[in-house]
Amino acid sequence: MSNVRDRRSERWPTHIAEKFVPTSYWTEDSEGNYLLDIDLPGFKHDEVRIEQESAGYIKVGGERVPDENKCIYIDQTFRLPENSDTENILGNFYGQHLCITVPKKIARNTADQSSHEKEEDHKDEVDNRENETKNEYEEGIKSSSDQTCRVPSSKKPNGKDSLLSIIINGVERNKGIVLSACISFAIGVWVSTNLWV
Repeated sequence: MSNVRDRRSERWPTHIAEKFVPTSYWTEDSEGNYLLDIDLPGFKHDEVRIEQESAGYIKVGGERVPDENKCIYIDQTFRLPENSDTENILGNFYGQHLCITVPKKIARNTADQSSHEKEEDHKDEVDNRENETKNEYEEGIKSSSDQTCRVPSSKKPNGKDSLLSIIINGVERNKGIVLSACISFAIGVWVSTNLWV
């Protein structure tokens, strides 16, 4: 811990500010993410903040007031590893220990291959679910508590009537919901006009 005795805190002008330099180290977890572990003794999670300062850097800052004359603050910037995914950084506070998880960027070729494989698997799952749903309705064994959630199709519509076809398909799939909404609306209009006349 390094001390700065003659400096006053901006937030606490009557307190002497003492800079705290925490111990920190980088590791990797089993999923291949980078982990930045920072020891922050005496700090609570609401006294610490994490900001992405610029491309490739994150800033950890915060302050706490241990007594009426002293303010301890942190203001440290950390350089991120080269292939870091800066959009998905996650920080967790465990007791007096801050763990920042920085995922690695996925290589473009493997991402394209895996997304293509996932798309094919997704199409197979959708087809299987639609067939199962048809069979259950045909057999009459589907109860109202056995509802399954529909997976949206990954096929993109083409042509000028694509919006209309999307709406028609949605209405056809959800006939019961649309019908009950229309009936509820009509009853509401009828009741409101009869009560106010």
